[in-house]
Amino acid sequence: MKPLLIAALACALRSWAVQPETDKLILQGLDAAYSLDFERATSLFTEADRLEPEHPVGPFFLASLLWLEYSQNADIPGAADSLQPRFDRIMGQALARAWKMHEKNREDPEANFYLGACYGMKGRWLMLERKWIRAAHYGFKGYKYLQRTVELDPEYNDAYLGMGMYDYYSDTLPAVVRMAADMIVRGDKQRGLRYIERTLEKGHYSVTEAKLFQVGILSSYEHQPEKALPILLELRRQKPENLFFVLLEQGTRINARDWSGAIAFGEFLAPRVRALPYTQPQTSLFDLYLGESYLCAGDLPRAVEVFDRCIEEAPDGRKATVTHCHLRRAQALDLLGRRAEARHDYTFVTERPDFFDSRAKARRGLKAPATREEILHQLGMP
Repeated sequence: MKPLLIAALACALRSWAVQPETDKLILQGLDAAYSLDFERATSLFTEADRLEPEHPVGPFFLASLLWLEYSQNADIPGAADSLQPRFDRIMGQALARAWKMHEKNREDPEANFYLGACYGMKGRWLMLERKWIRAAHYGFKGYKYLQRTVELDPEYNDAYLGMGMYDYYSDTLPAVVRMAADMIVRGDKQRGLRYIERTLEKGHYSVTEAKLFQVGILSSYEHQPEKALPILLELRRQKPENLFFVLLEQGTRINARDWSGAIAFGEFLAPRVRALPYTQPQTSLFDLYLGESYLCAGDLPRAVEVFDRCIEEAPDGRKATVTHCHLRRAQALDLLGRRAEARHDYTFVTERPDFFDSRAKARRGLKAPATREEILHQLGMP
């Protein structure tokens, strides 16, 4: 059968494809979401839902937006308390609509895709809560429906991202995740990377998400931040006003040991990050990255100044970034020979909620002054 005819038949199977206006609203909403403009994204996704009252697309993206909002504040104790009930309710609406579609036509790729996407998003929410076994359960449940999607329509390219995420995470993350995945089905890291690459090349709604996922794994898990930078530069070229991409580039430059670039980049853009209402909540993260750039570059007095600002002007003092600013300030003070001040910060960190082993690192700092080698190791640099 000719490829064009196969593609036409696959599209015909999508009995619930959304209207062009809905598609436009979803793409605009995703742009707003990745700019952290949650208010505008909510408005656009809500309008898409109004146009498609029986399709899961509206509630799915509204629930995904709550996940993104939670992911930006998962380091605040109790951050999920106000978001969880809304997420459960809206995701429940998306699932109910997807199941209704599926009951009408089990061979509909669109119905299978949204079932897979919804269960996968529930798994990602549970990952933020570090509930690994339940996350793996929902991840695999979503994987099966996404797998069925591409069996029915191999060109449904957005489905490959969710499959790739499951394959990669279940073969890479901590032992407890792998154990949970082994109870269900173990993923395949290399296959996951191939699936993600396919979405990058051919996806529709999921292209930016695939790029951001690739940036994250290259920088944090594969230890190849230099390969992540070109992806971020391309994203910023396409959306120069997007300050979320700026935050990611700042962290990636540090991981790539481009400290002078991170400093120049950070100082130039700091006023913009602080000025916009939808990026202002993340200024403590931006200051943490900027302070770490100065710390790694050896400009210790300036590093202390930036960490001071991070702590004193943080929009929410409960965030883990504030804890880590205290930790990094203590280490900078150690390198400056200001041991008594450093000990004060280390003690403060031990009394805060533990974020990414912050307490253990602070206890080590109380036992012995930090060294440059130790700091670089903690930042994930060999």
